[in-house]
Amino acid sequence: MVQDNELSPPKEGTKRLNLLWLIKLAVTLLIISYIYKTFQNEQKGITDIGEVLKTVLLPAHLSLLLFILLLVPANWALESLKWQRLAQKVLPMTFKEALRGTLTGLAVGVAAPAQLGDTIGRIAALKSDKRLEAIGAALVSNGIQFLVSVTAGATGWFLLKEKLTLSDTGKTAVDILIFTILGLSFLLLAFRAKLTDWHPNRPLFKKIYSYIRIIGSYSAAELGAATCFGALRYLIFLSQFVLTLSLFDLPVAPLHLAACVSLIFLAKTLIPAINVLGDLGLREFTALIVFASYQVPPEKIIAATFLVWIVNVLGPILVGIYLIWESKWKQIK
Repeated sequence: MVQDNELSPPKEGTKRLNLLWLIKLAVTLLIISYIYKTFQNEQKGITDIGEVLKTVLLPAHLSLLLFILLLVPANWALESLKWQRLAQKVLPMTFKEALRGTLTGLAVGVAAPAQLGDTIGRIAALKSDKRLEAIGAALVSNGIQFLVSVTAGATGWFLLKEKLTLSDTGKTAVDILIFTILGLSFLLLAFRAKLTDWHPNRPLFKKIYSYIRIIGSYSAAELGAATCFGALRYLIFLSQFVLTLSLFDLPVAPLHLAACVSLIFLAKTLIPAINVLGDLGLREFTALIVFASYQVPPEKIIAATFLVWIVNVLGPILVGIYLIWESKWKQIK
């Protein structure tokens, strides 16, 4: 009997390892499926897109292409710094750990709707039994990026909405949606501290509260610093897209080009990532609508969005897959 008891813990450990392996495998297959479907959808017009890409992937554009590539690590480094500063409210974290969590979250994010996958990936990558207490920090990090994107997108919307081929009813609906989101966001910011005064009695609510109570403890200065990282990251991603579009000699003024990109990001922010169009398909669909009034050839828009996706999303996702398998996640308590 003593020997049976001694053998029990290893069996339980083996079961957990097998379950963890199956989870990693399932997530990886979902990510690979996402990548495969993305390329499969692109192949519908890959001949035209391929021809257009040949016109920009030239030695004369090498320096600009290299600069666009260099912005990739800067983009994800800023997101990691934002995550590090916010999560340190719960547990100490190095920049390397923050970067690991960010890229893992990016990869897992394509396998789950909205920001759920990103949050799961970031939390799972933490090497601490207190990791679940950082869920609130992940929500704040994503919330800040959401608000930055909506604010910038609103600016682009009011600059371009008269040029867009939408009905008056559609434009009014977008106006109401933007003002509602911004109003609710600032109300949440103003009353976030009230969360610390919440004392739930039910066990379930107590558990939930232990995960999100951190939200109410951030000071205005801490949120301001995190927002600066989020805004800088947004500017880098915006610059990447604008510079990529500039390679295609589009007949659009730089300011309007930036406004168009901000609207593409706005649509991507407001519509869940897992949908019938897919992440890249949604960007292309929105880009075609936004640039319709400028008489830009569709293959140029699709090629530009595809190039940005390959550079700024596909590469980090592949790194994230490696991190998923390389990481030895501890049991969550």
